[in-house]
Amino acid sequence: MFKFGIIGAGNISRLFCEAVRIIGAGRVEVAAVASKDIDRAKSFAGRENIENYFGGSNGYEEMLKSCDLDAVYIATTNNFHYENALLCLNHGKPVMIEKPMAVNKKQAEEIFALAKSKNLFVTEAMWACFLPHAIKARSWIADGKIGELIYAQCSAGFKAEFDPKNRFFNPELGGGALYDVGVYLIEGLLSLLNLPVKEVKCMVLRAETGVDFTDNISVMFENNCIAKIFATFAARIISEAHIYGTDGHIIIPTIIGGNECTLYRDGKPVEHFKQEYENGFVFEIEETMRCINSGLLESPVFPHPVTLKCCEIFDLVLGQ
Repeated sequence: MFKFGIIGAGNISRLFCEAVRIIGAGRVEVAAVASKDIDRAKSFAGRENIENYFGGSNGYEEMLKSCDLDAVYIATTNNFHYENALLCLNHGKPVMIEKPMAVNKKQAEEIFALAKSKNLFVTEAMWACFLPHAIKARSWIADGKIGELIYAQCSAGFKAEFDPKNRFFNPELGGGALYDVGVYLIEGLLSLLNLPVKEVKCMVLRAETGVDFTDNISVMFENNCIAKIFATFAARIISEAHIYGTDGHIIIPTIIGGNECTLYRDGKPVEHFKQEYENGFVFEIEETMRCINSGLLESPVFPHPVTLKCCEIFDLVLGQ
């Protein structure tokens, strides 16, 4: 039985527990949950039928010390991912870290270096990149089915109610459109294209709190392929992705989630892939279990360089 612990008792952790139940009893379980608020941890454990719960200022450490866990899923707010990851790794626990894994490249490098030094698996829990249709589109590109890559574009956004204290607009919580929405687009494209980045340019609009609420990013890759990425909190934007090559193009109707992609040549669809699923977290959880059971330190589906390059783009865009 593979045993997960969870740090953070919010809604995203509820989705994680649901995915674990879908994978099935006898294979995997959430054995413990920890929150800074003991009442929150207790309530979450009761709803999700989790045997062990921990809370208070030392709750995370108590869970790591007292529970026999195969891995820990970190689902706290963005500003705590780095310190929570280091805590787990220093207690010998492999980790899945909710996106964004880190808020800058230095943090990501430190997490990966510590994991390597301790021979522990770590991955960013970028669930959208583990979905079957994303892997299919990646294989089409890798197999040269659209020829040499020329241009890609993707966008996503929603209208967030302005509140300087919420996780979207509060800089102390790691707020901003790039960390919340843009990370999906950047890592989704980097994973699909699998090309070295040559240059990044951007335009950023900021809220009164100082966080970014709209990001328009241009990426030039080493082979001169250009990508355009647009993320915002100001309006609902369809999360569609288009990838163009010399011999065809691919459309992914929904890059944040979704379940299908289509390959085109001469403007006509020649191959369509679609796979339904109940909970998108299932695939990243199963991959994490497979990697840890196989003694791997990173997932070949979503390797560490993708996270590092995304964090480098964070630094370039938000450092302006």
